[in-house]
Amino acid sequence: MVDAEPLFSIRDVEFTHPDVVVILLTIIVMGRALFVGFHSLQKSFFWPLLFFLIATVVSALNASDSLRAAAGVVQIFEFGILAWCLSLIRHPRHFFAVIYVTFAIFIVETLIASFQFAAGATMPMGTFVGHQQFAFYTSFSAAMALALVLSEKQKGRRAVYSIILVVLLFGSLLGQERAPWLAFVFASIAVAIYSGKNREKYLIGFGVSVVLAATLVLAIPQLRDATVSRFAEVGNDTEHSNSLLSRMAVWGVAYKFFLEHPILGVGPKNFQTLLPHYLTFDEMMGAETLDPHNVWLGALAETGIVGFVTYVFLCFAIIRLATKPLAGDLPPPIRTLCLAYVAYHIFWFTMSYHYFSKGSGHIHFMMIGLMLGLSKGMQTQPAKALN
Repeated sequence: MVDAEPLFSIRDVEFTHPDVVVILLTIIVMGRALFVGFHSLQKSFFWPLLFFLIATVVSALNASDSLRAAAGVVQIFEFGILAWCLSLIRHPRHFFAVIYVTFAIFIVETLIASFQFAAGATMPMGTFVGHQQFAFYTSFSAAMALALVLSEKQKGRRAVYSIILVVLLFGSLLGQERAPWLAFVFASIAVAIYSGKNREKYLIGFGVSVVLAATLVLAIPQLRDATVSRFAEVGNDTEHSNSLLSRMAVWGVAYKFFLEHPILGVGPKNFQTLLPHYLTFDEMMGAETLDPHNVWLGALAETGIVGFVTYVFLCFAIIRLATKPLAGDLPPPIRTLCLAYVAYHIFWFTMSYHYFSKGSGHIHFMMIGLMLGLSKGMQTQPAKALN
């Protein structure tokens, strides 16, 4: 699971660095609103978010661990407020600036991981606490970089994006996580599907990136051996040494929870509290507890069919923020940003991690807020001003 480390805690409530940033940002935006008025969220996003919040609150009322359930409700408020604050940013250049900073961070992480790999680490992690997080973040960045490469018309800028893509792809391979590789594939295909008339070119570009990744694996013996070893884990016959078997056991428990509580589930964030009562330490790969590792089963287990339906509705609304404009005639920078946004969210939908989790959740709703602001900018400013 992608979680941020706590910065401090008040009793049992933990605060991470992103939580503190959100609090400070909210104070600033609220202060601004007192002078110029409050801005609104687009209804196409506000209503799905509100429905999911209501479903989560109702589910939390019957949760056995009421504190964790309350934390789940608070996180929805927190991320909703973050998206609302960032929706004030309405010019494409600011959106691009955020993407460029993201690329820069994970390029540096890849360089650090490369030195770790050269020093003998089989699963380098940069400055992250685990190689999984490193793999997740470099992989989604690579998916966004591919969208920029394929949609950019200026040769010089496209060459720079191509170099960024190669570096981030290498970082993804160093991370040695199979799920992000699959998510990269689905994100790239989604970009091609929504590219309109350039679909064939995008598919060719995606094929080239896959060939490039395979070439890197084959050309570097240490990387090739580590990759083969990762895929060979599928043949292990115990949950402790085979993550797939462990996850299947976890999914079985999630399904059991859903059958026992089909309408409202066991309560938001209560899965991890209850799981150790159903699986052994070894079945959880030596962990004290695990998240569902599948947001769709997790939503059914924790919030029942009501929460699941509203969560799917929210996910549809999130991706529609970009796919709806892509159906029309957009200025090139706006189209590029929309495709990068699609790549980002399809990547994380494929990863099947819950959008309301600390750390990665802040990035999700940062992207959502920026897209909400861009959409508002398209409605209020002429196309030439957004180029």
